[in-house]
Amino acid sequence: MKTFAWFGTVLAVATSVTFGASAETKKFGSEAGWDIFINTDMGPGCLIARKLSPEAQVVMGIDATADLRGYIALYTKEDAAVASGEKLSVIFDVDGQQFSGNATGQRMEGFRGAFVPVNNIDFIYDLAKKNTLTITPKGREPIVLSLKGTDAAFKSLRACQEAQ
Repeated sequence: MKTFAWFGTVLAVATSVTFGASAETKKFGSEAGWDIFINTDMGPGCLIARKLSPEAQVVMGIDATADLRGYIALYTKEDAAVASGEKLSVIFDVDGQQFSGNATGQRMEGFRGAFVPVNNIDFIYDLAKKNTLTITPKGREPIVLSLKGTDAAFKSLRACQEAQ
């Protein structure tokens, strides 16, 4: 399996979050290698982000604009082989348990990829106790993500979300 070969083809966040100086986000803290942010455009909702390389980072968070739901995302600065609005079938393997979903391609200033909304918020929170998330878009190479440190990061995410 290729670990980071298709960052641009799978996931990017559903909003125009750029970490650091964005008007939509405010840093809440850091925990176990993850940064925790408040995204005011999502309810406000909180998210965790971790750089995977200088060109890519993974984001998981809560959209609180209506009923709470989660999302999983990857950013890449490289060109993405997915068009904005393009739908991709995706299989998520979480420590051997498989789920299916649909990613939507998105392009934003400086980043490309696609995002996956998750209607069951517990799916996002349950990732905290897992080890590996493998994302396989239909017809493309799998992306393997370590979930190391997510337990501590999600405790901070929950504290962030409860403070909103």
